[in-house]
Amino acid sequence: MGLEGPRAVLRVRTIYQPAGGEGAKVFPPTYPVPDSARRAAREPGRAEDAVTAEGLSQTARTRTVPYVIEVRSVNGVKRWAALLDSVPSQANRAEEALLAVSRRGKAPVPLLELEVPGEGTETLTSLEFPHRYADAYLRDSLLDGTPFDKSQLGRSMLASTLDDARALYTNDPGSLVFGAWNSHRKGRQQKFPRVYASEVVGWDPVVGARNAGRMDPMNLQGAVKKTGDGDWEFTASGEKKQGSKLSEIGHGNIAPNEQHGGVTISGAERIATLSLAGLDRIGFGAVEEQAAVAARAVLAAYAIMADRLAFGGASLWLRSGCELVVQSERLEWVHRGGDTEPFDLTRAQAIDLFATAVDRAAKLGLGLSAKPVRLTPKPSLAEAITFSLTKAAPAAEGA
Repeated sequence: MGLEGPRAVLRVRTIYQPAGGEGAKVFPPTYPVPDSARRAAREPGRAEDAVTAEGLSQTARTRTVPYVIEVRSVNGVKRWAALLDSVPSQANRAEEALLAVSRRGKAPVPLLELEVPGEGTETLTSLEFPHRYADAYLRDSLLDGTPFDKSQLGRSMLASTLDDARALYTNDPGSLVFGAWNSHRKGRQQKFPRVYASEVVGWDPVVGARNAGRMDPMNLQGAVKKTGDGDWEFTASGEKKQGSKLSEIGHGNIAPNEQHGGVTISGAERIATLSLAGLDRIGFGAVEEQAAVAARAVLAAYAIMADRLAFGGASLWLRSGCELVVQSERLEWVHRGGDTEPFDLTRAQAIDLFATAVDRAAKLGLGLSAKPVRLTPKPSLAEAITFSLTKAAPAAEGA
């Protein structure tokens, strides 16, 4: 794995259609709409189609939906695109697929596991921590009774740099592949940029409309009086104010109200890349170059396996209302000068490739951790977890 050869990037491009076929809606992820966009849409003369600086028409409605819709240039032609799945979300899906196959014993990968207190045996792993090796869950955990940051393993992982990333490579290669930044600790901390990235966009989106409500089969009327401990009393009449409505406890009718209505698209596309230049920036201290190259090959195989496990199937389920069916897919090496070299790789072959790369690097002195590292939460974190799981009110459901 080096810059001496002609290969520059590994690229995957997958073309999808909505599971419902042409004209079927898909629902992108939602994000807050800036107040400035809402105000602009209400201004006189702004409700009609507006022409952007790129010369493409965009309705005021499009500007105020909670989706990411932008103009992209494709082969010199400007086209509207709706973000269907972001780079961080795609990384999380890849990590989820790695965790699933590792737990089945088909392709074990290094894991740090935090035992969650409670009646069950649920655990959080380094493939689930939002900030990966630098996460607050690790900072607030114990390894054999010692705070993780003060343990030998914790100190070595936190001391990792791009010049010597051996501790991360051995115990949490996902931090090197998907990227991580130690932003929860004081001082200037190391950033590891992602070397693998993937996103899904929908082309030529047309924003739809939707009204959502709920009909109570018994058409319950009246009001409620909260009595504590999650219980309530019925009252035949009462002021319909916050906290006294039947609809707030799951009963009664909810009148239809406008909701974000998804989009129809001409097609969807996933674009994924693995940067060889990014891999070449990762060093492993005072080791032979042959060993460093083998370790970078392990990281590359890790990323490729994650991609195939998460996205190598016949369809892609992103969320309710957004399932895509593969129409075509191309895996290719991109060479200097832009020439491409296509190849095929099944999920089983990707797993075998990873195992072969791991074995070769281990023989050169850079092995991966074979057993999960077991952690326990500090008392304060254990208390916060227990409260959140058993006593806290449920979070408000997103749009």
